[in-house]
Amino acid sequence: MELVEVPHHEFMESPSSWLTRVAFRQVVSPRELARYLDLNIRVDCEMTLARGSFEDLATRVAKSAGSSTMVDSVMNRLRKIDPNGERYLLRHRSIAYHRFCAACLATDKTKYFRLEWRFKCWRWCPIHSCLLRERCPHCNKVVMLPGDMYSAGPEGLGIATLDRCLHCAELLTTGWMEFVDSLADDVTTPWEQVLIRNGRSALAALANGRLCIEGEQKSYGLSQLRKIERLGYLPHVNFRLTHDELIRRQNGESHVKRAMTN
Repeated sequence: MELVEVPHHEFMESPSSWLTRVAFRQVVSPRELARYLDLNIRVDCEMTLARGSFEDLATRVAKSAGSSTMVDSVMNRLRKIDPNGERYLLRHRSIAYHRFCAACLATDKTKYFRLEWRFKCWRWCPIHSCLLRERCPHCNKVVMLPGDMYSAGPEGLGIATLDRCLHCAELLTTGWMEFVDSLADDVTTPWEQVLIRNGRSALAALANGRLCIEGEQKSYGLSQLRKIERLGYLPHVNFRLTHDELIRRQNGESHVKRAMTN
């Protein structure tokens, strides 16, 4: 199989998102493409490729590395503190999945999933000031990539772009405009705001190799990031503020919202 019209790797695109789009252009499933490229991507594509060089793969397949060098940097540093990705990466029943910003998907010229959307600690979009969505707004399924775009949907008719759900083929971006700038202080607690900022700092540390803490001039190594995570200072497992919870608070349906206003 000779690869044709291989799509460009978008800025900080997750490897599983890019391979999904590459497979679609070849009219094959990601599994078939993986066999051709001699890759094992059954459980977690990002961690599989982190054990090698995504830059080398992208250059070999697309003749252009794109931003794959930055992806390699983040994932290589992640492996130093979380070798299997179990503590930092999103998984549903042991299978990797992405959260997503509906506004980003709606406004992107090329629809793709960011690497940061794979991380437990990355809860919000700093561009659109909204929480990431956990599931499709229509069928309530999580987005598991890589996925077969060519045969996606309930009738297997496929989808053309990644702003549609691989399960039901409906738009993941439904109602996106009403959620832009929805993360206001009056519906979040101060501690939730701290944890959200910490999550962004954690990704910055993985990108830059040093952890910067707000209000301190000194920076720290990645070992400090591991300590912060274990102490519960990242928005991981016990963080309750999801996109759906935010909507409930805005509608006055959450006991957290009522407690905040009493």
